[in-house]
Amino acid sequence: IAILCYHRIGGSGIVAYEIGRAMAEDKGHTVHFMGLEPPFRLKDQYSDRMRFHKVHMKEYPVFDYQPYALALASQLSVLIKRHNIHVIHSHYAMPHAISAFLGRDISGKCVKCVTTLHGTDITVVGAHPSMMDITCYAIEKSDSVTAVSRSLALESETKMCVTKGRIKTIYNFINPRFFNPQLRSDTLRGNTDKFILMHISNLRPVKRPLDVIRIFHKVHQVMGDKVALHIVGEGPMQFEMMKMVEDLGIEKDVLFLGVRSDIGALIASSDLFLLPSEQESFGLAALEAMACGIPVIATRVGGLPEVIDDEESGFLFSLDNIEEAAEKAIRVLNDTEFYNSIRNKALDTALNKFNMDKIVQQYEDVYTH
Repeated sequence: IAILCYHRIGGSGIVAYEIGRAMAEDKGHTVHFMGLEPPFRLKDQYSDRMRFHKVHMKEYPVFDYQPYALALASQLSVLIKRHNIHVIHSHYAMPHAISAFLGRDISGKCVKCVTTLHGTDITVVGAHPSMMDITCYAIEKSDSVTAVSRSLALESETKMCVTKGRIKTIYNFINPRFFNPQLRSDTLRGNTDKFILMHISNLRPVKRPLDVIRIFHKVHQVMGDKVALHIVGEGPMQFEMMKMVEDLGIEKDVLFLGVRSDIGALIASSDLFLLPSEQESFGLAALEAMACGIPVIATRVGGLPEVIDDEESGFLFSLDNIEEAAEKAIRVLNDTEFYNSIRNKALDTALNKFNMDKIVQQYEDVYTH
């Protein structure tokens, strides 16, 4: 199996790595990751069954931008022949699926091309008029196409004019080894008795990070020194966030932690997770929190209602409705019995509805049928 994915920290890279790891370690397949850098979780976990192949770029003065997609296709064709690749799994239609087709055709081999849509390849790249035709082509030409939520599958069919029923929904999942309640640490909590509200993202506008501050401020106005906010990640809006925190006078209760690798332990050491995104094709961060037994308050957008049952396994609120989000946060933090009920249902949902072994089997079925 060849897996094409981006290496940066993000949902698609995490899921691509975990699929590959499970296929190698649990299913006995040989997996070849291919890209500019290894998936960040791969690290030193290379083995005879799990390998990485770097795409080498050639500088040439005619090119303003190095042609990653073409370099990937050319080097993939060699990989196919040398390692007897049977399946190419592309994460994102653009550019990986296109590179997969081209690499397969160059090799002259019969290889199944599977494409997984994660969201921005449809909502951002594919939605642009200059890229819509080739994105639609990537979806239609793939042997199998999956999307990480029903919402994304439907949006892809509608926006891309894709054949109805062409896209199969296979949900994201998390590895419980990295996300579970036992990772909770008093040291990471700072040995505080305060309720810790947490937000993790790349702090870009689509994640609505200023709404995180606004929600916390509303909660803080009611609960005062009983609550604190921890922000994990870096991005273009972090300085606006810091300025808003100062203007609201809540800087002593807001901590910016920057980029961290111990995400599971950080989440497990919090008490409430805020995800006020404008768009979320699935919401992997929400599932990570649920697997740690942390209730999530998220916007009712995209695939999030497929992950969270409102008032049962977490909370949903309308986009921009800061008051609604704050009210739900205050209510659950002030009611221990209600909190534990939400926590238990969140854990059950993460471990059963989004069971890793079950979902990996769905991908293997796609590979082999």
